[in-house]
Amino acid sequence: MLKTLLFALCTLPLIPLSIGCASSSKIQGERIINDVQEFTIDGIDVLLRESRTTPVISAVVLIKGGSSSLPANIPASTEYFAMNIAAASGTERTPKSDFRRRLLRMGTYINGEDSRDFSVLTLRCIRESWDSSWQYFSDVITRPQFDQVEFDNMQNNVLIQLAAARNDADRLSHIVGDSVYFQGHPYGRRLTESDVKSQTLDNISRHYKSLMVKSRLLLSVVGNVTKEELVRKIRTSGLTDLPVGSYTDVKMPAPPKAFSPGAYFVQFPRKLPTNYALAYFLIPSKGDSDYYPYVRLRNFFGGFVFNHIRVQHNLAYAPNVDEEDSKTSTGQISFQTAFVDSAVKLVNDDVDFFQDNRIRESAIKEGVGRWTTNEYVKAETAQSQAFQLGQAKLTTGSWQNAFVSYEKLATVTPDQLQHTARRYLRNFNWVVVGDTTGLNRTLLQSR
Repeated sequence: MLKTLLFALCTLPLIPLSIGCASSSKIQGERIINDVQEFTIDGIDVLLRESRTTPVISAVVLIKGGSSSLPANIPASTEYFAMNIAAASGTERTPKSDFRRRLLRMGTYINGEDSRDFSVLTLRCIRESWDSSWQYFSDVITRPQFDQVEFDNMQNNVLIQLAAARNDADRLSHIVGDSVYFQGHPYGRRLTESDVKSQTLDNISRHYKSLMVKSRLLLSVVGNVTKEELVRKIRTSGLTDLPVGSYTDVKMPAPPKAFSPGAYFVQFPRKLPTNYALAYFLIPSKGDSDYYPYVRLRNFFGGFVFNHIRVQHNLAYAPNVDEEDSKTSTGQISFQTAFVDSAVKLVNDDVDFFQDNRIRESAIKEGVGRWTTNEYVKAETAQSQAFQLGQAKLTTGSWQNAFVSYEKLATVTPDQLQHTARRYLRNFNWVVVGDTTGLNRTLLQSR
């Protein structure tokens, strides 16, 4: 599951999606976008960012809970199947063949997928097709159809993917890493072959309909539609007739493995030319007071890891430091090398550097503009904005956390950077796939 900049969407001309950002206000010394409307229609929470000039409308329905909230007696694949098949099967009013043909002719995109904290249904269309597209989209929510052929095809595809993952060392490292790091945590459930084989169309149909209650839904819309028009469509499409439900959101705890280092070695069924190394560690999520210092630290740390492992020592082709942003966010260090111990020593040296030294304030500010410009590009589309606004609302409590603030990033202090390095660059849980003979487990567990 992730990074755009809110104030820049108002100020930079490179953003082609003109969304009426002429006005802005000062809140605690920071410029913010103030043209996002947040309101509730008969129990359905809505975010709207209107543009009179863009020809595109993107609507995202985020369903609270996600795969991590599935009860233990429901197969882990249930929400994954339900979201994908509902979006591909047509509706009670429009058979699958007509549904797909009409969407194709209009250039309209409707998709469903699950994630750990929430699941989503996505609509993307042009303004001229908005009326018809919204009808099909709202019917997927209120009048879903579940096609047996779609189910059979998806079941076969998932089984093939699970089998293929055992022969892909990179994918296997992430599967094992997730399983190990999130053991005993709601994020720890994964698809299994027996789980997928036992899945049924009736099961996913019941589960999908149980999700479509107003207490779970957040509708996030960006594009050429007014509030009045959107309210009218919500009320006439049947969304407001959905049951209220009783969903209560829960805060995700940190996984137990986040508090101690670990090393896990996985023997691959055939000889590999290299080893696949992956480390998980806990990082702050959006909305956390340490978030901006960590983002700036991650830029420095990732650059050091790449330069020392790839450029200076040529131990790996593409060492990387990345993160997965969610209610419980994780950082990930990855590289492929035949010299795991040597590469890990370099990572540890970089960790020690940032924990033991204060970076100059001028160095912290340098490069912020270039990095944030790259982030602006990721927010060019209405779909990315609609998704990120909704994601921030659900995972942090405020849509204003959707887009990284340039001001906050540029004003990170040396003390904040060092504090963040000491707090988060620790308790690495390493997974190594390949020929792990002779690897120094003590070294991998030393940070």
